Amino acid sequence: HEDTYTVRDIQSELFTFTEGHKVSLLYKQAMLMLEQEDYCDFEVQLEVIHNSIHYLLGGHQKYAMSSLVFSSFDPIFYIHHSMVDRLWAIWQELQQFRKMPYNKAYCALHQMAFPMKPFIWTSNPNPHSRSVAIPDKLFDYKTLGYVYDDLSFHGMDIAQLEAAIQKQKEEDRVFAAFLLHGIHTSADVHLKVCKETECKNAGVLFVLGGETEMPWQFDRTYKMEITDVLKEMHIPLQHLFEHNSTIHLEVEIMTVDGTPLDAGAIPKPSLIVIPGKGVARDIQEEKIHKVGSLIRKNVKSLTHAEMDNLRDALAAVQADKTNNGYQKIAAYHGMPLSCHYPNGTAYACCQHGMVTFPHWHRLFVKQMEDALRTRGARVGIPYWDWTTAFSSLPALVTDEKNNPFHHAHIDVANTDTTRAPRPHLFDDPEEGDQSFFYRQIAFALEQTDFCDFEIQFEIGHNAIHSWVGGRSLYGMSSLHYTSYDPLFYLHHANTDRIWAIWQA
Repeated sequence: HEDTYTVRDIQSELFTFTEGHKVSLLYKQAMLMLEQEDYCDFEVQLEVIHNSIHYLLGGHQKYAMSSLVFSSFDPIFYIHHSMVDRLWAIWQELQQFRKMPYNKAYCALHQMAFPMKPFIWTSNPNPHSRSVAIPDKLFDYKTLGYVYDDLSFHGMDIAQLEAAIQKQKEEDRVFAAFLLHGIHTSADVHLKVCKETECKNAGVLFVLGGETEMPWQFDRTYKMEITDVLKEMHIPLQHLFEHNSTIHLEVEIMTVDGTPLDAGAIPKPSLIVIPGKGVARDIQEEKIHKVGSLIRKNVKSLTHAEMDNLRDALAAVQADKTNNGYQKIAAYHGMPLSCHYPNGTAYACCQHGMVTFPHWHRLFVKQMEDALRTRGARVGIPYWDWTTAFSSLPALVTDEKNNPFHHAHIDVANTDTTRAPRPHLFDDPEEGDQSFFYRQIAFALEQTDFCDFEIQFEIGHNAIHSWVGGRSLYGMSSLHYTSYDPLFYLHHANTDRIWAIWQA
């Protein structure tokens, strides 16, 4: 126990105003927070913004608002959190106006039912707070016995506020996205936008924590808008998409006691662009089929002549020992390892668990398709539509006689590919809209943001690898050898087709 008093080390940024001295530095972040339409997206933005006030009031003092364990001893803590609660109430009013969920968190059900300590303890002398110490019971603050005299925001009522939010969504915006977690201390994180060696301050966020903190990590990113900084640096939006772009983000982390922390204490922030909803764009539709394009057909609709043609082409590619042959192309994905870290350690070049998964595999399948074409293929790699009901693998890959699609040799392992399908691969209901794969992909296609789509899409695709390869060491369920199974390319032709459907 320590016998002392709370102090405040107010930072100058607290009194820095923007937009003609009308709003604080946190105004735009607060507007972004209120823009969110999902509770968990809102909560991350709210909590990190709230952290900033702790830092701006407490600064680098120990017994102050910037301390996780001592902040609640400062009386201003409760005034601050009354405002935080009011912002939540304003968001709830917005959600009601939008006709969207406002009194429920559908994104974190397990946490909403977990009793909160120490309120739930019998030692709590307040029976009322003890009786509602479940998060799900606290959405309706009016049942707790208080209301706010005013739920306007900067002079705007709820309808006007929603109109202002829709207005801000009309322009292209750029954000730095932070996936934050506890770092066992309180620290301020200063963000810089850099172009080559020229850097400009872009904002600050604060992590509230301590050695005895409850372990925590967000499951989604906190977004800090940096659109204005890019404009000040004369960086056009399109430069962010260039392969050789020198534009990058840097962070500097300083603990509450003034000790610098390595920037690696938190995951590196990423750049996110949210296109404006009201921006007129010059979009020119391309023809679906360009001159000379191969058509990828459903494997079930191939004619006998097309199947024979594809088998002849694949046999020729498998016999080709050059860099355009089967062994060399299949090796792009896994074994033998050909990508290397700076220290020389080798790893598989295939990209999984990242947003470029669809792109890498789109080009990979095209690489094999072009090799087949040079060997006389008159149709593209067919797709196996595993979202429809099926009771067996496609005949193109199961016929054993003179069929290079049945299996392939793996030179690096000196063995052949095999398959050991799991029984439940063929146990889905006959009705397509009830099948496991249909539901997985239908939900992926529901997503309107590419990164949300990609995660659902990739995990759905993974199941085919697992269920087709089974326990086989040299088959579809092996990251290192999956690309040697000819079925891989039919599977990924369909995976690519699903991406094309989402794009359409």
